[in-house]
Amino acid sequence: MKPIRIFSHVACEHPGYLCEYLEKRGICYEKIHIGLGEPIPKQIDNISGLVFLGSPVSVNDPLPWIAEELALIKQASQAGIPVLGICFGGQLISKALGGEVRPAPAMQIGWHHTTLSAYAKELFNIRGISHSFYTFEWHGDSFSLPIGALPLFNGGCIKNQGFLCKNCLALQFHPEITKPMVHELLEKNTDCLKILSECTHSKEQILENIDVYLAQQHTLANAIFNWWMDQAYSYKELTT
Repeated sequence: MKPIRIFSHVACEHPGYLCEYLEKRGICYEKIHIGLGEPIPKQIDNISGLVFLGSPVSVNDPLPWIAEELALIKQASQAGIPVLGICFGGQLISKALGGEVRPAPAMQIGWHHTTLSAYAKELFNIRGISHSFYTFEWHGDSFSLPIGALPLFNGGCIKNQGFLCKNCLALQFHPEITKPMVHELLEKNTDCLKILSECTHSKEQILENIDVYLAQQHTLANAIFNWWMDQAYSYKELTT
């Protein structure tokens, strides 16, 4: 199988549990470190799928690499290559496919109640959790659904938490999060927790039930990644 190409934009938002998932299943992947100045590969016929991770910047910022990633998502969408976007990556997908990305009313940080649409539950064949669960959030922008997108997840503070648009799966929350990643985010972003609210949780709130929430979210992540990898394998079969 051709490798999965993962775009990492900043050191503290790395693939985390996604890499654990891929390695356990013997799936080949490669990482492009945008934060280290690595160039964005333009060729896409040598991969099975694209993954775009989080970033502290906005997709609306006039940065050359953002424009390049938006163009790459459009190209992959037209070619039928599966694309997965997480947080900033999900916002990239929204904008690339005609949606809008705007500042949210407030930062959304911590473990937040999220519900699945009936379509999402059927699509991912999720077992072991009910129609609602807690997902890890850390973002200041939100996205709209492009025309033709199917809503998958809904939240309280910020409604749109995920959608599917053709071969592109966009998520606002972080299924790739791990316990060390949570601690790293808390250590490096203390300023984000100065103003607490219903949407921005304290460090104590975030760590209180972390093991329970992580176990639940990894169950969800497995279901999502299983489905997405099926799309990548299907693309491989169509192009070999």
